[in-house]
Amino acid sequence: MTFSTDSPNAVEVLRRTPPPDDAGADTADRYEWQAMMATADVLAAYFEALDDAGAFGDVSFRIVCEHHEDWVVVEGNATEIVSGKHREASVGTFSTYRQVLAEGGLLHLFLRWDDLQQTPLCRLVTTGGLSDDGAKTSRVCDVLRSERDSEEEHVLQVIDGLQKGIRKLTATNVSQGKEVSATVLRAFLAATRIDSELPRRDQVPDLAGERYGRPVAERLGRPESGNAVWHAALALIRPRMRAAGPSRGGSLPVVLGIPHDEQLSSRELSLADVDTAVRFAIANAAGYAPLPRLIKANRMAVKMAEGGCSDNSIERADDLRLQFGQYWRARRGTPSLSDQRRAMNNVLSRVIDQATEEVRVDGARWGAALWRELDARFVALEGHTDVQGLNADLLLGGASDLTNRCRAWYTDRFDAEGLLQLLISQRSV
Repeated sequence: MTFSTDSPNAVEVLRRTPPPDDAGADTADRYEWQAMMATADVLAAYFEALDDAGAFGDVSFRIVCEHHEDWVVVEGNATEIVSGKHREASVGTFSTYRQVLAEGGLLHLFLRWDDLQQTPLCRLVTTGGLSDDGAKTSRVCDVLRSERDSEEEHVLQVIDGLQKGIRKLTATNVSQGKEVSATVLRAFLAATRIDSELPRRDQVPDLAGERYGRPVAERLGRPESGNAVWHAALALIRPRMRAAGPSRGGSLPVVLGIPHDEQLSSRELSLADVDTAVRFAIANAAGYAPLPRLIKANRMAVKMAEGGCSDNSIERADDLRLQFGQYWRARRGTPSLSDQRRAMNNVLSRVIDQATEEVRVDGARWGAALWRELDARFVALEGHTDVQGLNADLLLGGASDLTNRCRAWYTDRFDAEGLLQLLISQRSV
């Protein structure tokens, strides 16, 4: 990771300038997502510091958490202040200048950049996505990074829109708002990057080991240890996001006015510390592995688990499957029973087929969505002549029975029998 700046004293300015507020260190434990994204930055820098043989080079990269912004990246004499804004999927994209400035944090980022004598680079990372004026703002940042004096119409439009937005958002009862010159705004946008498509907080834990940890693990010759790498680095970042990292001297009193350590030590992390933690983690990778999931030993359970269904759904499905079997066994000797059973299976297969087409997504798990869809459809079918008086639970049990007999799937087809035998053999060891 390489930075460039025309101001070699950027680090000095960062340390010398007191922030107007604590930037959230006292509440950072509520923002686990920010800690995870800062960890991704740390691992990206650590990856670049390793050579192809996995040897760690002497680099000056550091990260400072919750100082001026959510975190600050420092390399040599260059700094980059980073604002992390998590946005739920149910909320729309940043589409207006006001939204990207206020809710997206771009205004706060600008004010900190200005307070720091316009020395740092800036980055806004978010899950929110961009559209309309928000997307235009991001594109103009890219344009001005390569051509600061661009007079293209969309560049002028964005600068004007942001000037008006800053003026309105900073106005008070006694002030008309902050006036920002086009020259200053150009400089800020040229120093800024916006990454708007990051994974949400509920997605990161599942993908982090593979996406962020594995590249480092591969370079260290242990590609299977991505999860250990991720958790080792995250464990270093979490306390520093709360200004609770280790500091030399701990709580010992200051004697003769000589401090034990500098003010930012509890928020700061070096790559040397990361290197030590990561190498220990990959040497003990089993300690970072998730506990093995115990799956019921039948084809239905294996298929539902592969499709992403919860253990509770699998337990319910298995219980209803057994009830469905008991229902038909109790009716043995009934005339035309085989015809009734065949007709029922046809109805179940039709519903499963239609529901699958509704929820199936290429490249993603859709089994849990199928389970919910089947539940809803069978509730709607109660009382219809096609289902021969069966209630929704028994119909769901019938679908589970078809799944166990490999006539229905919660994923694309795979070797369910082979996986089942593997699970059985592992339990017998």
